[in-house]
Amino acid sequence: MDKVAMMINARKLFKDVSDLPTIPAIVSRVVSMLDSQDASPDEVADLILSDQVLAARVIRVVNSPLYRTSNTILSVKRALLFLGFKSVREMILTSYFVDSFKNQEQPFDMKMFWVHSFSVGAISRRIARMIEYNDVEKAYLVGIIHDIGKVFLGHYCKEEYGRMLAGISNTSSTTYDAEYESFGTTHCEVGLCLALRWNFPPAYCDVIANHHSSEVVTEDPLLLSIVALADFYCLSHGTYNSVAQASIPGASEDNAWEVLSQFATDSLPTSLEHFLSALDEEYEAINQEVNQLFNTMTI
Repeated sequence: MDKVAMMINARKLFKDVSDLPTIPAIVSRVVSMLDSQDASPDEVADLILSDQVLAARVIRVVNSPLYRTSNTILSVKRALLFLGFKSVREMILTSYFVDSFKNQEQPFDMKMFWVHSFSVGAISRRIARMIEYNDVEKAYLVGIIHDIGKVFLGHYCKEEYGRMLAGISNTSSTTYDAEYESFGTTHCEVGLCLALRWNFPPAYCDVIANHHSSEVVTEDPLLLSIVALADFYCLSHGTYNSVAQASIPGASEDNAWEVLSQFATDSLPTSLEHFLSALDEEYEAINQEVNQLFNTMTI
């Protein structure tokens, strides 16, 4: 597949779209500050409090069952100290991402889409911890948003995308291959266009663009490998409709496994198959976590 031609075709899909969801500028500023090594809790809290909707969102989510606080938290600064900067960054971006597409009609089951997305985030976090990746919350967040291109295609190309999904239902064809046949591009390139519009960091964009082609990495090979393997695991183990279909491991998964093995601080199982099987031990706990996240972020 010609990546350049696929990007050109993806950009064409955006040409006539006038109502594309946006990430508020205040959110981008907060996320940038949360990424900074020099920001203080007071500075971040003041910036969050300058937007009442954002402040209320932080308070609502930190008091949800997802975080199991022993006492109600009513202060943004206390929420920051309780969760940590990286967790707040992840929570804010995730909630705005969910809201951006909450009310858009899709030719597929959005609940199943979110369950898959949140599951990939949870598995990415597990893998990141296993190999001692230096930003576990980043792996979690990028795992959640890796498929954002699908919600664009499903909404703005609804009829054609719906026909495509119906055509591969109960077949061995993958959504990725079917997208290429139908549109000359895939949710990866479309997702990259969205990520660039929303000013996502380069490493996030790289994962969104290449989670099905991990050998084409430009930013953080380890992060991309974590999410690529988490995505494959969830596709292989979950019960999803045709919007998320698994296939046998290919070049992308083999490359991701090689990178993971190279960078891991502790020894990993001897093969990709054994590594994926080892994740089964936590699958039930992950399902419970995903249900809590789904209920918190989609209400």
